[in-house]
Amino acid sequence: MIRLQVDRIQLAAAKVVELEERIPFPASLSIPHPIRMIKEAEQQLAARYCVVCGRSGVPLEQHHIAGRANLLDTLTLCKTHHDELTNIYQPKWIPWGHSERDPLECYFLGWSDIFHLLWHRTGHHYFFELSKTFALNARYQREA
Repeated sequence: MIRLQVDRIQLAAAKVVELEERIPFPASLSIPHPIRMIKEAEQQLAARYCVVCGRSGVPLEQHHIAGRANLLDTLTLCKTHHDELTNIYQPKWIPWGHSERDPLECYFLGWSDIFHLLWHRTGHHYFFELSKTFALNARYQREA
């Protein structure tokens, strides 16, 4: 497992706070606040429901935000949403073969995917902007 030289939680939380200066979190939705999700993912806390759709009583799985090879951070998802993130979103950026990717870049791309999926589910502009913000930050990590 690769150790990061920066505090990814602090960087991610700062991006959320920065966005919320322009667009408030839609508290009326039954979705945990992104900073809470980020902190719980780092602690690998398993929820009793899918954080994307809120379903409980269905098979739940732990999704590695940055890919299993990069970081241990996980988020609880139902099988449907886990499969969607793993088979549709992540193949675009997960380092297969000999490709080298910065774990921090993968971390931000993983969160971008999750927020994009939340945007598709809720239709709320907040999650679309958050997805964009994290994708741009991943690009910044690659260029740094």
